[in-house]
Amino acid sequence: MYRYDGHIPPSHPSPYVNCDSFYPSQMGAEASQQMEESYIENILRLNIGKVVTIYLTYENNREWNAKVVTGTLRAAGRDYLLLRDRETNKDYLFRMINVDYFVFDDIAFTPPEQG
Repeated sequence: MYRYDGHIPPSHPSPYVNCDSFYPSQMGAEASQQMEESYIENILRLNIGKVVTIYLTYENNREWNAKVVTGTLRAAGRDYLLLRDRETNKDYLFRMINVDYFVFDDIAFTPPEQG
């Protein structure tokens, strides 16, 4: 019986990719913060409490393939958002994977400086 010890023989190419060229190891805190601001969940967090219209798509759903909801943004994470529907006053937890786009009347966002 063969036991795998984690060593890759030199005749086989390594399955691991060196990511040092993609992600600088010594990034300053300011640059890191600017990059972080561009993630959608961080932009949404800047707009908690604001009214937003969310356009969602649910593939292979015969009852409602597309849905549009307007409400107050209550919370946002990497894979979810919590919205209070203006018409029903109910809170809804949506998965980000179903979101097509957002429409804000007055969005709070400052694009990071390119440099």
